[in-house]
Amino acid sequence: MLKIIEVNEISHFLELKTIWNNLLEKSRDNNPFLTWEYLFTYWKHFGKDKELKILCVKNERNEIIAIIPLRLSRYKPARLFTYNVIEPLAYRGADYNGVIITEKEAKCLKLVFDYLAGQKDWDFIYLYEILETSSAYKLLQLKNTIVPFDFYRGSVCPYITIHGLLENILKTLDSKFRKNLRRCLKRLQEDYGTVELIDFKKFKSIEDSMAAFFNLHQKRWLSKNRPGVFSTEETKNFFLDIAKKFAEKGWLALYFLVIDDRPVATQLCYEYSQKMYYVLGGFDPDFYQYSVGNIITLKMLEKCVEKSFKEYDFLKGGEPYKFDWTNTFRSILGFRFVNKKKAFATICDLGIKTIRRTKIENIANFYQNFKFI
Repeated sequence: MLKIIEVNEISHFLELKTIWNNLLEKSRDNNPFLTWEYLFTYWKHFGKDKELKILCVKNERNEIIAIIPLRLSRYKPARLFTYNVIEPLAYRGADYNGVIITEKEAKCLKLVFDYLAGQKDWDFIYLYEILETSSAYKLLQLKNTIVPFDFYRGSVCPYITIHGLLENILKTLDSKFRKNLRRCLKRLQEDYGTVELIDFKKFKSIEDSMAAFFNLHQKRWLSKNRPGVFSTEETKNFFLDIAKKFAEKGWLALYFLVIDDRPVATQLCYEYSQKMYYVLGGFDPDFYQYSVGNIITLKMLEKCVEKSFKEYDFLKGGEPYKFDWTNTFRSILGFRFVNKKKAFATICDLGIKTIRRTKIENIANFYQNFKFI
């Protein structure tokens, strides 16, 4: 008989380290954002004012066969009322969320929702940023949970399947884009000489390599009068901490496009389970005319081929530059559960939907009026 164990203390979260990733490797949702290292680090940096709520499913032999990494958060929209939400542990801090289930998937997920349905500490459950390949999506399609839910289709996640030689990838590109890419690389070489790709190991320390990465990322966004991801020390410290832990595991792929010992473009990626995950990048705006952002992507694809990786994943977001490289994508999905047993949750649900509808209508009215200016 299956049973649920709830983990609420960080000390118990720490104890799960020895088995977590072994289970993850056996699950459908295997990705770097669900590793113990990523989630534990996220919680250390951003867990304040939230409650840990990791659900572990044990089988008849008292072995853990599933881990559902969750948290309990409190929200106060427009300072009108407060409601409690159970959501993925790294929600808004990871491109992909999911569940870790190694066997008896349908039974495990139903047990989890039956367990949550019997609790009174939540008004909503948000399972957002779930890949369509996730066990959660496959099982929730069956609607075998006693908790009703709304379904949302979110962003697209473009990716490139690696087919042997780099030329196989280049053949799939638009001919104009391909020619411009080669022309920009040739111009860069003619103007500056050797163009090479180096990784973080060429720097004195991970701190130095991440500082160079932060600098290039911020340069790009500040040139557009936007703050960039790393405008706060809190975010920098989190990414630096992840970089150190992933470097120890062999998962860190931080690369720089260098000319005359000068980094002009960068990509922070994670190498995990024979895939390259592109997290964030940046480049020096002084080299915009050379399309160095695309050139480093080309070099990264060369690296994927060299390492016999299966895929280069652009992660969440359908930005046009990603579709210069590929037409293939996955979707991320969202599931929103309302605790119908609580009258307050039903009232909150109505209030939240009203606030959102009003915002959407205001935005629509703004653009409608804007057309006549």
